[in-house]
This record gives sequence, C-alpha cells and structure tokens, in this order.
Amino acid sequence: MSRRFEVILVIASLLASATGTASMVTFRKGQDLDLVASANPGTPGGSDTDRTAMVERARGKRVQADAVASASATCDGCRGTAAAVQVVYVNKAKKPTADNLANAWSSCSNCRATSVSVQVVVIRPGTTLAARNRAFAVNAACSGCTSAAVAVQFVVVTSKHRAFSRQGRQQLEALANELQAQLSSRTKADRLAAAKNTPASSGIDALVRKELKPVSVTPKVTIETG
Repeated sequence: MSRRFEVILVIASLLASATGTASMVTFRKGQDLDLVASANPGTPGGSDTDRTAMVERARGKRVQADAVASASATCDGCRGTAAAVQVVYVNKAKKPTADNLANAWSSCSNCRATSVSVQVVVIRPGTTLAARNRAFAVNAACSGCTSAAVAVQFVVVTSKHRAFSRQGRQQLEALANELQAQLSSRTKADRLAAAKNTPASSGIDALVRKELKPVSVTPKVTIETG
C-alpha cells in the first residue's frame, strides 16, 4: 500500500465517529482530491455509519483523485458501515491518476464491518489515466465476525461536457447504499453472491451510460469478504 494511502487511512481511523451523509459539488484547480468515509464503532453492541459523497471538477493540469471507504468493528456485537461515492470530472489534465479503495476489518465477537467505495472518473479523449481499484476485508482474532469490502470504479470517456444530473447523483448514492445493504448478510457465501450478482452494480453501469452518453466505459469491480 502506498504511503499516501497509509496516511489517509490513519486520518480516517482517527476521525470521531459520525453518522450521516454529506453530498456536495466542489470545483478545484489542480489539487489532490481526497474523499474518505470512515466508520468505527466504539462501544459493545453499538453501530457507526458514515456515508459520504462528493462531485468534483478538476480544472488544473495535475490531478490525483483518491476515494476511501474504511470500516472497522473492534468491539463485541458492534457494526461499522462506510460508503464513499466520488465523481471527478477531469478537464485539462492529460495524465491524471485515480485510486479507489474499500477496506473492512473485524476483530471482536459477533461483529460486522462493511465498506463500499464507488469512484467515477470522467475524462476527455486523449487523456491517459493511471487508475487503481482495490478492496481488502480481514477478520483477525475474532469469533462470529464478518467483513466485506467492495470497490467499484468507472473510467468514463466523453467527447462533450457531459455530467450527472442532480437526480443522477442521487441515484448513484442510492445504488452505493443499496450495494452496502446487500453485503450485510452474516454468511460469507451470501455476501460474495450478493456482491457478484447484485442489481446495484449493474444499475451503476446503466446509470453511467444513461447520464453521461460515453464514448467508452471501463468498469472495475473488486470484491473481498472475510
């Protein structure tokens, strides 16, 4: 794991537990675009949910976009749920980079950690994007614990200034939350089947094609269950 992502995960783990959703559109000029959803319940039997979404227009010549959904369960009977949705429109950068990571770990008794990270990067023809899409799910020193992580990344090439509508952004967030809910089964086989066959994954693909009318689409889905 790169040093940059190690730093992001450390920051995420230190954030105070928060429940809710933040969704907004921002405009940045040539910056590192970082989005982190972090869920870390701290009391036995408790739960923590963090759902975060961001739409960003990167207008500079250098762009690095990183999305992280990180969930942990380290107390007996607790549940951590994280969902991140990042949409980045790249206007000028010729060689941008994008990294998408879903991470979940459990170390307790009868606990559960689930994370979903969805990243959509919209580029112009002729742009060379270096993209990575990763998921990690780990159970360590625990009994009756489960973990599941899914990273979904779409690299979309458009010839015009296409963008998600407001309704489209809401649907994208709803599909990410639906995918997370479908991963909440207690059995590993059911979680893996849900991740592979869920209509939410195909729904994201259909939504991207409908809203952005792309020249080409490169989807990546990485699934890990513990």
